[in-house]
Amino acid sequence: MKDFYIFACSLEYIENNLSGGITQEKIAAHCCCSLSALQKIWKYCTHGGIMTYVKKRRITLAAADLRRGEQVLDTAVKYGYGSNEAFTRAFRSVWGVNPSEFARSRSFTSMYPKINKNYYNGGTFMSITRFDLTELYDKLQDKKGTYLACFDIKNLHRINTEIGRKAGDDVISACVEHIDSALSENMMAFRIGGDEFVVATGCTSPEDAAAFVKKVTDRNGETIQSCGETLTIHLHSGIMLYGEDSEGEAIYDRFENSLDRAKP
Repeated sequence: MKDFYIFACSLEYIENNLSGGITQEKIAAHCCCSLSALQKIWKYCTHGGIMTYVKKRRITLAAADLRRGEQVLDTAVKYGYGSNEAFTRAFRSVWGVNPSEFARSRSFTSMYPKINKNYYNGGTFMSITRFDLTELYDKLQDKKGTYLACFDIKNLHRINTEIGRKAGDDVISACVEHIDSALSENMMAFRIGGDEFVVATGCTSPEDAAAFVKKVTDRNGETIQSCGETLTIHLHSGIMLYGEDSEGEAIYDRFENSLDRAKP
């Protein structure tokens, strides 16, 4: 339980200070724990470093700011970057494109949502695989009776463990671009888990939703280069009708079922 409270406390501190001067030492002091304990807990819970999470969250929020029309330099300063060049390097390492290009051509901004700190099961704090879906639930309130497109990334766990998490991040970025490029104006995309995405298509017929999914999956088989390896991009897919039985955590069960039915 102590580890859970340290993790939850550190997560809250990070989210409240993403536009401030965050250091690991400040986080540990806020949580009244040693730096080594904090690092160990984060490694267990996220399979990554605490400052890596800070960077990804900042760049994710920066993407949303840019889409709202904020200037690149103002956004860089807001999230603690000392120069436009440093911000551009960090942004490109996450999104694969420069900030100005992203603002012109992208719409999906939820690459790294806030971690769900409440993923606590049976007295054990589970290793994190899910994100906070508050925004998703809020935006789906008027989408009942329409179809959600569901995607998960093939072999992401194997890529992360056998090649490295940098390669996994590059695969995630490529998959996001595949989904983003197929979105129409009124569609909304969300990342709901480590390798899982949902798109609120707004479609009222399964045929129209399936046509959108096909636009995404027609790009399965494309490759990227990362960490000295050629990696194949492949998204499993399915569709589900969003209704009263999709509220809260039930959306995960229906998500998994829709993908299982669609897999060969």
